Amino acid sequence: MSAENRFVRPGMKPSEIVRRVRELDGVALTSTGMRDAGQSDYKNRHRIYDLITLAPFYEKMNLFSAECHGGARWHVGIMNRKESPFEEIRLLRERMPSILLQTLIRETNLWGYRPYPKNVIEYVVANVDIDIWRCFSFLNDIRNMRAVAEVVMKRGRLFQPAISFTQADWTTNEYYLKLVDEIVDLCGGVDEIILCIKDMAGVGSPERISSLVDAIKQVYPELVVQYHRHATDGLAVPALLAAAKAGAKIIDVEEDALTRFYGQAPMLTVQAYLEESGIKVILNREEAEKASQKVRDWIKQYEWAESPFKGFDHTVTQHKMPGGAFPSSFEQAEKGGFLHLMPAILRVMSLYNRIVRYFDVTPGSQITWVTCSGMVNKYVKAKGDAGVKELIGLLTKFVEEKDQNFDAMPQDEQNELLSLFRTAPGDFKNLILGHYGRLPMGWPAEWVYRSAFGDEWQEKIKERKELSPLEAIPNDDLGQIRDDLRGHLMREPSEEEFILYLMHPKDALAFIEFKDVYGEAPMVLPTNVWREGLKNPGDKVEFEFWGKPYCIELVSLGKEHEGVVHVVMRVNNKTRVYTVETPRAKKVEVRMAKGPLQIGAPINGSVWRIGNPVRGTLRPGDMVHKGEEIANIEAMKMENAVIAPFDAQLKEICVKLNESVQEGQLLFELKKL
Repeated sequence: MSAENRFVRPGMKPSEIVRRVRELDGVALTSTGMRDAGQSDYKNRHRIYDLITLAPFYEKMNLFSAECHGGARWHVGIMNRKESPFEEIRLLRERMPSILLQTLIRETNLWGYRPYPKNVIEYVVANVDIDIWRCFSFLNDIRNMRAVAEVVMKRGRLFQPAISFTQADWTTNEYYLKLVDEIVDLCGGVDEIILCIKDMAGVGSPERISSLVDAIKQVYPELVVQYHRHATDGLAVPALLAAAKAGAKIIDVEEDALTRFYGQAPMLTVQAYLEESGIKVILNREEAEKASQKVRDWIKQYEWAESPFKGFDHTVTQHKMPGGAFPSSFEQAEKGGFLHLMPAILRVMSLYNRIVRYFDVTPGSQITWVTCSGMVNKYVKAKGDAGVKELIGLLTKFVEEKDQNFDAMPQDEQNELLSLFRTAPGDFKNLILGHYGRLPMGWPAEWVYRSAFGDEWQEKIKERKELSPLEAIPNDDLGQIRDDLRGHLMREPSEEEFILYLMHPKDALAFIEFKDVYGEAPMVLPTNVWREGLKNPGDKVEFEFWGKPYCIELVSLGKEHEGVVHVVMRVNNKTRVYTVETPRAKKVEVRMAKGPLQIGAPINGSVWRIGNPVRGTLRPGDMVHKGEEIANIEAMKMENAVIAPFDAQLKEICVKLNESVQEGQLLFELKKL
């Protein structure tokens, strides 16, 4: 189908896009095959090398849009796949120019995991070429969307505010209608926006979704509603039908061959089911079938990336683990050696979510996961399997039997509750202090603060913020940040490099360094070669680069001698010998913190900051003060601050920036003042 015949296309004004969707005789589709499908079931490992093969079919499928950008794909792209999100956009624009490109953005967190200052948000959103900006708040704090909304709408791009959905006693239609009222006020009406209901865990029953969509359409009949839903509970297809019957005009699907357990529903199945039920679906089925078949050509190369936790899981309606968090969380559990504890962790999550009420979608899903998995592992270390049973028994009694009446618990169990959050990650503590915005159903009970902050809990509550991060966080000095990047690179950074650095400083530097050395290798090497290389003499790879064909063949691999291997390659029939250094790994003794003057790592992770944002980098000999952040450990995309326990002098800093550390590993030697 040509661009002229499509019902929507890039370059249209938002009001024209909205009008055309309203007038559709049927339901339109957004394919998440290039983004959320890969995030939810394959840990964002799908390479643009393979995804780009779908572009010719997308161009003819008559989709509403392609979600191809954003979420965690941005970060994993530069961190793991070594792909620039800007380059991805350019490639897709070239190969499917009539398709609306869509991103997913986390309001003040953008494509990161912490709130950014307002001027950073405005700068980044103004300089990324995307047609549709789906924006959600994991707290449903609509205030946090303002900066994104203003820039997107000023640019003449389509803003798609999303309400985070879960099915709970407190998430009533009245609750959601209040949010829609706030969104309509923020955006100046309903004529230039499309509202998304974001069911990120796939927990909405067909009846519940029908009721919500109908309630919204009763109040705002002209508002275009789109329903995004994960398939985890096994009820995605009937829920999509229920949404469409109630008035949703766009629904999210993915290629059938991509569908596993945690992404979206299969496109062809949804079309068949809806049309059998009397609802027309806007789709060129022949091209959609070709796209699904194309996926089968390369999807087996990603079996290694699938979650070890397989199958649909209707208990998601209790624990609320979102599709996007399933594979990465289970991967962390597998690597950490506690995969067998996942049923217990999910049960703890289901109880925790009733104590601290918010939506488990990034970064909330990471906060929930790190907090609850940390609790379970702490009890296992202390008491083994009996400890896990004790923890679940305690929370079950408190939440389900005592209806969270802290005073109704025996004294010994009160004391145990007060120890639960003492070692919670820094982001959990930031959450309950309002650093992300206000929680959707108010602040947690007083005992949670006593548990998290100990004797300082009353002072901490006084620090709690009611403001949006847009109002609370001061602007960054963008000129200084650009100077910092210039200093790291020893050259002038490009605009794209600067934006990557604003989002993810550490990983952006590693990505830029990789690209300076290896160039466009990730964009041209087939996936099997990218992952495994050329293994045996005679193995070769052929590709085209900048219009010129290349053939690289492995001729021979010499034996290692004193840490050096000679590799003979044939590049376009020219024989070359490469010297590869392969030093034997030396076993380095890990020093563990032992005494009160030694500070250990609170969690397994990587050291991404030594110092704090106010003082900058700390060095041996510096004085630090009680309660001051002296380092930060990153784990599961969450920040875990290391705090000085008393006024002291840094006698020795025992780790380096970006170094991986294990829980308890010595970070600092202190000299008490």
